[in-house]
Amino acid sequence: MRLVRKSLLTLCSLLLAVSVLIPQTTVHAADQKWMNQVWSEYQSYNKKTVNAYNTYQKQADKKYQQFFDESHASLDQLERTVLEDQKQWNEKLKADLDELKRIYAGNRDMQSKLTQYERMISPHQLNSPMWSYTKAATRSYLNGTLWKLDKEASETYLNSLMWTYKKTITPTYLNSSAWKFRNTVSATYLNSPMWNLRNASSSTYLNSSMWKYKHGKISKATAKSQYNKLFKEYTGQLSKSNAARKSEIANMESSTRQKLGQLFNDTVLSLEKRREEALKSISDLRIEITGEGLQWEALLVERP
Repeated sequence: MRLVRKSLLTLCSLLLAVSVLIPQTTVHAADQKWMNQVWSEYQSYNKKTVNAYNTYQKQADKKYQQFFDESHASLDQLERTVLEDQKQWNEKLKADLDELKRIYAGNRDMQSKLTQYERMISPHQLNSPMWSYTKAATRSYLNGTLWKLDKEASETYLNSLMWTYKKTITPTYLNSSAWKFRNTVSATYLNSPMWNLRNASSSTYLNSSMWKYKHGKISKATAKSQYNKLFKEYTGQLSKSNAARKSEIANMESSTRQKLGQLFNDTVLSLEKRREEALKSISDLRIEITGEGLQWEALLVERP
């Protein structure tokens, strides 16, 4: 009888232990499911945000490259047009000089004017009209008209318009808008909003709400409340920061297009003016020699 009673007591103890363990196993499974869901939602948000950033960066790079190519194509065409014009005038004026020398070969009174005419039409004679016109259209001539445009359109000339635009959209350039944009969405950049969100979503990150809940330090309700607040805070920071970076890049693009476009127009006007001045001064001297000046049309800008 004593043995039967002892067996019954043992059986009751086992049944009680099983009845306690069953609901605990169910609760733990539900908790883990929720924690997995939180992590999965973070991963989805991270992937969506990073993909959007990558797409935006590719578009920014493409727009920059298109603008760069268009700017240099316009610069190259302008240079070709002016250099071809100079070549034609050099040949024409050289032939004209030879003809004038033939006509006035025996006229001593005209020799000094012919010598002056020869200097004025030479692109190699310092400060002559054609020299000034030539230098204005020479990219390598320091502070020349075309040099200034070429400099500002260069992405390698320090602090030029194109250089400044380029560094703004370059993620590897320290403290640029693109650099800040990339780091904001990076889950590995220390203290970035995405880095903070990843840690807040992880049950393995020491002292995060999820970690505290996993280790029984706070309730599920408290963990949810804290996490939801942090999720809203960090995603808000991401949205605000990304919008600011996009605005900075858009403003830089717009400003560069406007400034470089204005500089291009000013360069065209300056080259046209320099050409007009050169030909007019040569023509005026020719009138003194022959009574007849040169004839020409505008090259780059329509005359009013």
